This record gives sequence, C-alpha cells and structure tokens, in this order.
Amino acid sequence: MKIIHILFSILIFSAFCNTNLNPNTRSSILAGRWYPANRENLESTIDNLLKNSETAHSAKQPILLILPHAGYIYSGKVAAVGYNLIKKLSPDIIIIIAPSHYSSFYGCSILPVDYYETPLGKVRIAKDAVKFLLNQNLFQYNRHAHTQEHAIEIHLPFIQRIFENKLLNNIVILPILIGNINSTNAVEISHSIVNAINNKKNPLFIISSDFTHFGERFGYLPFNSQDRNTIKQKIKQLDHGAIDRILAKDIKGFTEYIKKTEATICGRNAIMVALSMPINNFKARLAAYDTSGNITGDFNNSVSYSAIVVSGTIEKNAMKHGNSKNSDFNLSQDDKKFLLNLARNNIESLLYKNKTIKIKKQNVPQNCKKMAGAFITLKKKGRLRGCIGYVMGIKPLYQTVIDNSGNAALKDPRFPSLGKDEFADISIEISVLTIPRLVNSINEIEVGRDGLIIEQGFRKGLLLPQVPVEWHWNKEQFLIHTCRKAGLPDYAWKHGAKIYKFQAIVFGENEDEK
Repeated sequence: MKIIHILFSILIFSAFCNTNLNPNTRSSILAGRWYPANRENLESTIDNLLKNSETAHSAKQPILLILPHAGYIYSGKVAAVGYNLIKKLSPDIIIIIAPSHYSSFYGCSILPVDYYETPLGKVRIAKDAVKFLLNQNLFQYNRHAHTQEHAIEIHLPFIQRIFENKLLNNIVILPILIGNINSTNAVEISHSIVNAINNKKNPLFIISSDFTHFGERFGYLPFNSQDRNTIKQKIKQLDHGAIDRILAKDIKGFTEYIKKTEATICGRNAIMVALSMPINNFKARLAAYDTSGNITGDFNNSVSYSAIVVSGTIEKNAMKHGNSKNSDFNLSQDDKKFLLNLARNNIESLLYKNKTIKIKKQNVPQNCKKMAGAFITLKKKGRLRGCIGYVMGIKPLYQTVIDNSGNAALKDPRFPSLGKDEFADISIEISVLTIPRLVNSINEIEVGRDGLIIEQGFRKGLLLPQVPVEWHWNKEQFLIHTCRKAGLPDYAWKHGAKIYKFQAIVFGENEDEK
C-alpha cells in the first residue's frame, strides 16, 4: 500500500511538472476539459461556433471586447459573436485582461514567459511590454495565480483561429490577471498598460468576464423564487443593470451598482480597468447575451454571459504621472480661458434654460480633448459654494468640465442649488488632476504640491493641493483633515488606510496658474 502511495505521488508530481517542462512556455491546462484536446476537433468546434454565431452587425473601429470565459459548451456561442465582429481586423497586439479566480493578491500579475500554448500551437508574448509593466506600480509576477487560471487561456484558441495567418507574423499578446483593486487603481493600471503598448499602432483589448453567478453553488441568492421564468427574468435584470452602466462608460455607477447588489460578476475589476481606459469616441453595444440556465434548463444555479463590443481610439498621450508642471500634459492660457468660459456658460445655461450646454467637438482645443480628471470649485465672495469633479480621466477634459460645472452648481450635497441671483457673484476655479499614485511613506508628500486621497473600506476622502495652503495646514493637519473628509478617524492614515497623492494644474477666473 505504501509503494502504491509513493507511485501515486510520483505520478501527480510528474503530471504537474509536465505542464511546466519549458519555463518559457505556459502549456494548456484546459485542453480536454474546457475545450477539445485534439487539434482537428478544436478547430472544428471553433469554426462551428463562429459559423452559428454570425452577425449582420458590424462595429466601427472596434477597440475592446468584454467576453465570457466558461467552457465552450456554455459560453462559446456568446464569445463567438464577439470574435466574429473582429475577425477582419489586423491587430498588432491583443491585451487580455482577466480576473484571478484561484489566487488573492493586490494589483495585477503578469507571467514572464515567451509563449502561451494550446493544441493550435504557441502564441507569442509581448515581452517588452511585460518587462515595462513589471517595473510599474501595482504590477507583479505571482506564479501561483497563473497555475490553474482559465480566464486567459480560454480565449486563445479563438484568437489563434480567427487570426491564424496573422499570428504567424506580428501579432503578440499581453495577458494580465487582475487581483484586488479599487477604482483609483483601475485608472493607474489602465494608463500603465497604454504606456506599455505605446509603440503599437493597432491594439485590441479582450476583457474576460462572466456575469451573474446565481444560486446556492455560488452563495448568491438575492431574491427568493421557485418559478423558473421569474428567476430567469430577475437574473437578466441584474445583469442588465451592470451592462447598462458599462455601455455608458459609467465607472462610478458600475462600482456603486456592484456594491449595492453584491453582483457576482467575476471580472468586475477587469471591467473597471476597461472603463478607465482613455478611449476617445467611446461607443459600446451589447452584441450577445445568454445564461447557462438557458442552455442546461437549470436556473437553480446559473451563470450569465455577455459579448460587449466597444469602438473608439486609444488616447496614447493621456495625462501622465508626476508633477503636472513637468509632465507632457500642458494647458495654454487660451486652453484655460476656453475651459473657464465653458464652465460659466454651462452654469448659465442650466440656470436660465434648464439644459446642459452643447458644443461642437471641432471647436474644442486639442489639449482640452485629452482624457483627464478635474474638479470645478465655485466660490462666492471668497467662500466655498460648491466643488465636485472626477478624480479619474474617464472623459475628455472639456466634457469633464461641462459635467462638473453643473454638478458643482446644482448637486453638491453640502449646499443648496445655486440660484440665479447668485450667478454674478460666483468665481470659478478649475483643477486638472494627474493620475493618483499610491504613497508608501508620508515623506513623499509635499504640502502645496500634492493633493491627497485617503481610502479605507468604502470610505474615501479627497482634498485638492490648494486646500492646505489656503488653511495654512502642515502635513499632519493635511492628513488629518483628509481623513475627516472620508469620515474616518483622524489618524486612520497611520492605521491601514491607503494614501494616494496627485498634482493639479489650478487656474481660475482672472487668476494666473497656481
């Protein structure tokens, strides 16, 4: 019996090692389980899925897809709809961003190998991009995270099949696993990825995610019903609540919806990164939707699948990290004047016409079209009258100014809505933000240069760089007041709260840049 046990242990060890004989190749772990192990059978399976999922719809400038990652008998048809929409493209790099199902870690993990392998052959990894990212904040190599992970590999046979001839030439892939992150991290990660592929002309992003996992098996029973049709309809409503926010590129709405519903979308963090991507002319649509319940007839435990296609172009010169005065993102005096006028004209339009201002994009200065976060501050006779903004560059700067000039005037919960009689007395200040960076030591913080974000759990507070200067705070007072803004104890910054810093280009009406 002991000999049998030893032999069995040797077999297990050998089986494990055989998947890693070549340290430069990540061998398939799904062949024969999630899809056929035989090359001919796998090709036939994919060809049939593509043939049976033809769509008459096309996408203009497709740049990103959100696709499922279950076994092909479950989600293959939905995935095939998405792949049919891009099979005529000529990407030079395909970035696959997927959730980690088997290992918990903070940030992202990248496997530094030369190839991923499936029964259809090897796919080359973008080693230069991998090397770049492993030197960036929030990126690491977590070997265990990749050992059993299916969410990247499941897409490779589709990619190999539809781009068969092109793969032999110049297409490379950049596979990234996403661990635990928040929305601030998502922006930094997305911009790091864009910087890593800056030399590529035709990137394509695949975001790997299933949607609602419903049932006792998944520990998610948000409603009680025994009726099959009721369960089916409620699952669809849950999914479409998230999908609608994705289609609107509403990262804040998406994260709040996940928090509110506790929706079991396994790739929610990968989707957050997708929604943080600096994509100009973002247009998205739902191309396909299905559930395993529809396929098996069992809605007691069901997983949902969506194919979402996004069109647009990547803004490769998005605002970079560091001090804004030394960055590649600059605003001329004419740019600043344009933005200030835009803010004032929008507030006036909302007050007197009850509608948001409309502006033709061709009339917007080029710098004001770049993706950037910004806050709009309103003051009345020197006293704060409203301040709201976007921390992250989720929209072009001019649109961020339009959105948040109205928000600061009418939706700041600390103040009543601005009245017409106050309009002439307000002054407008705009703060254009760099991407927040995680602070490892408070010695990295400089009062007068840096703004702060302090976050713990679901609480988050932000203070702009000019605030401690106006109130004559030292560094410790600045940290304390940022904690208070988040609704945290004064010294939460000493006890596990995350601290982020950012800089800002600050300018106001009748003022020079600060």
